[in-house]
Amino acid sequence: MKTARILVGGMLALAVALGLGRFAFTPILPVMQAEYGFDAQGSGWLAASNNVGYLIGALWAGWVRSDAGRHRLLAWGFILLVATLALMPATQSVLVWNGLRLVAGMASAWIFVLASALVIPLLTASGHARWTGFHFGGVGIGIILAGLVIGWVVNVWGADTGWLVTAALALILSLLSWPALRNAHPRGAAGPTNATPALRFPMGLLAAAYFCEGLGYIVTGTFLVAVVRATPGLHDYANLSWVMVGLAALPSAAAWSFLAERRGYLPVLLAAHLTQAVGIALPALSSHPVAVLAGAALYGGTFLGIVGMSLAFGRAITPHNPAFTIGWLTAVFGIGQIIGPVLAAWLAAQGGWSPALLMASGVVLAGVPLLWIGGLWARRRPHSLMTTT
Repeated sequence: MKTARILVGGMLALAVALGLGRFAFTPILPVMQAEYGFDAQGSGWLAASNNVGYLIGALWAGWVRSDAGRHRLLAWGFILLVATLALMPATQSVLVWNGLRLVAGMASAWIFVLASALVIPLLTASGHARWTGFHFGGVGIGIILAGLVIGWVVNVWGADTGWLVTAALALILSLLSWPALRNAHPRGAAGPTNATPALRFPMGLLAAAYFCEGLGYIVTGTFLVAVVRATPGLHDYANLSWVMVGLAALPSAAAWSFLAERRGYLPVLLAAHLTQAVGIALPALSSHPVAVLAGAALYGGTFLGIVGMSLAFGRAITPHNPAFTIGWLTAVFGIGQIIGPVLAAWLAAQGGWSPALLMASGVVLAGVPLLWIGGLWARRRPHSLMTTT
């Protein structure tokens, strides 16, 4: 019962951190653009500011070693994130908005990284390591709320009210999450050490593929609702597309983790990259509602899985120094997330959203040959990751 309570607390924390803290921006963005008159490039910089903050926050959280320090920073993450969301309507300054989104990104990272650092070791120690995927699925809860509630609110009452409702939802979920996490102390609770030897794969190629994922996935994650809303005949499907992303994301991390355990990280990662590339491209290739919603489902059903599998892959390659590996992978992913919205917004300003989506799809697809080349290298070495680990 205690383990289930901690899992629910972790899921709600991730719903706050990313589902609301980052991705509520997606359904609010097109209404902000209409109300305040800023262009695609301005929205790209807002998204990039949030991702810069996330990178800073993730690196900061990685330096915290004590449980007391983690709990303290986690609490501050909840407080700062709710505050920055609530302050968005207090100004019409794009500069201040960028500053608030940067701080929100930092707070989101504190919550995401530190809640995971508290929850995952406890799940592992209690014999429920496979529940980790459900923990990451909490992001989908926040995305569903953003699509259903925030999307409806902004259409009726405008962007400012949307930000206030987002802050209220984040506060409620934070107050539900914090009691479960405040007494979580994973140190000393870790199970027996796994003596499995390091698996052979070139870390540089995994990092390069993960950079491609960061750059490509964030384009749809930032602009999907704006893209669908701007497509003739699809205005009414805009928020539904984001709900579809959340519904697909909710079980996805657990499902991909299950597949990776049985088929191996490499082939499953390859399949996930290919699937996501198709999902990102579909709204650019067809304006039919079925194609757009299918693309949203394929995208939502893969991005959390790729994140979880890539980090698990890195830990398996360097079992004796996983913290450094996760930090490095997080850094390259974060750099990709910063570049993606700015580049996509520039392309959209030149020729509409289709080139931006096709660029993002192509970048995600570029991860496939990188991983495949790494697999060829691994076949010539012992302990290949081509099979189940």
